[in-house]
Amino acid sequence: MGQWDPPFNCNAGIYQYCCGTCGYRFCCQFKPGRLDQSGCSNYDTPNWVNTGQPPARVDETPEDPTRDKTNMIVYIICGVVAIMVLVGIFTKLGLEKAQGPQTEMTVSR
Repeated sequence: MGQWDPPFNCNAGIYQYCCGTCGYRFCCQFKPGRLDQSGCSNYDTPNWVNTGQPPARVDETPEDPTRDKTNMIVYIICGVVAIMVLVGIFTKLGLEKAQGPQTEMTVSR
C-alpha cells in the first residue's frame, strides 16, 4: 500500500516460524508450514512509487504593468461606490433624526 513495514520476525514463545503468504504473514509453531521469505518481493519498492524528478522550475516573468492598473481602477471604482452608499445611508439617517419623531394622529371615540 505504499508504506514501509519492518521485516516480519517471529520470536515469541512457541510461535517461532513465519507462515502464511507474502502478503499475509503470521507466526506459527510448525516448521513444515514455514514461509520462505526470500521469495517475497513485497519488500521491494513498487515501480509506481518512483515518479521521477519534478519538472524544472521556470523563472516567472514579471506581470504586465497594464494589468495591475486595470485591477487598481476596479478597486477605485468599487471604493467610490461604497463611499457613496455610506454617504446616502448617513444622510437619510440624519434627515430622519432632524425631522424629529412623527406623531400619530389617533381619533378617540
